[in-house]
Amino acid sequence: MNRMMPQALLVLAMAGCSLTSKGEALAIRWFNPEVVKPRVTSAAEGAAVRAGTELELGRVSSGPNLREKIAYRDAAYEVGYYDDKRWTERPEVYVRRELARTLFEERGVRRALGGQAPVLEVEVLSFEELRGRSPAARVQLRILVHDERDALLEKTITVDRPIPPESGGDRGFVEAMAQALHAAGEEVANETLAALARRGEHSP
Repeated sequence: MNRMMPQALLVLAMAGCSLTSKGEALAIRWFNPEVVKPRVTSAAEGAAVRAGTELELGRVSSGPNLREKIAYRDAAYEVGYYDDKRWTERPEVYVRRELARTLFEERGVRRALGGQAPVLEVEVLSFEELRGRSPAARVQLRILVHDERDALLEKTITVDRPIPPESGGDRGFVEAMAQALHAAGEEVANETLAALARRGEHSP
């Protein structure tokens, strides 16, 4: 019994070292796909919006599959998550900020906080890396614009931006995601403002 004890302790010590080394090997890297804009262009672009245009930015949500862990897609139905790569915030937070900046700061839309103004609601369906022969970053949003009575617009918007092969791994992906996020915000703004304009034409 006494002879076996040192051997057992040695095995346990080696196992502990192995677990510790595995835990220390995983170094998590954090990324932010937002583009820092040096100036606000509200004065220049706000004039394009009809005077008095109001909009409430309602709920921006995503499923439990989209959290801080960065998602990737290998095929049409196969999705995975990087253990060592994460966003600094959930994708829906980035989308909400991009929409608020585009609509209220750059396009000159007046933000409504309630009442009878139309509401924009967004569901983030995809915020992921597309792997394969043509790697890309994808942002997919389902948008709903409605007032107190009717749905003015229901649409799914998908934006892919290619990852240049010479960009060098993670940096190229994050830059492509920043471009996709910005382009998605622009497209949502265009579609939303067009729906509000149609509503205004039919208003008494």
